[in-house]
Amino acid sequence: MKREVVSVTPDATLREVAALILEKRVGTLPVVDNGGTLVGTVSITDIVKMFLPDFVAVMDEIDFVHDFGNLENASVEDRQRAKRLHVSDVMEEPVAMEEDAGLVHALSVMEKHNLRDLIVIREGKLVGIASQVDIGRAFLTEFTKETGPLYT
Repeated sequence: MKREVVSVTPDATLREVAALILEKRVGTLPVVDNGGTLVGTVSITDIVKMFLPDFVAVMDEIDFVHDFGNLENASVEDRQRAKRLHVSDVMEEPVAMEEDAGLVHALSVMEKHNLRDLIVIREGKLVGIASQVDIGRAFLTEFTKETGPLYT
C-alpha cells in the first residue's frame, strides 16, 4: 500500500486537478476535506465527460460515431465553463475500505467496482491507496503459506 498519497480538496479547480493528474501520472485522486476525511474521488474520466456530447451518457451503443471532434473545437462556452468548475462539481462518491479490512473483502470491492486502485481509510481519514497488484500479492502470499508453493 502506498501511504504517501496525493489528494485534493473539493474547492480545487479542475484545471489544477488536471495538472496534478498529469504531473503525478495517476488516473484518480482522493478528495478530502480540510480535516483529512475522504469525501470523494475525481478522475480523468470525470473531467473528460464534460466535453462529451450529452447523448453519450444515455446510449448503449455508440460505434456509429467515429469522431466527436477534438478539444480545439470545443466551444468557448464549454471551455470557460470547464475552467470555472471545481472538484466538488464533478467528484464521485468514494469507494474505499477500512485499513483493517481483509484481503478477500478488498478484492471483492475492487472487482465489484472495476477498480485498479482502492482508497484505504482509518475512521474516515485517508491513509493510503492499495493497488490491485499490492492486494493480489498479499493474497497470493497468504495462499502459498497455507497450501505450500504453487509450483515445485
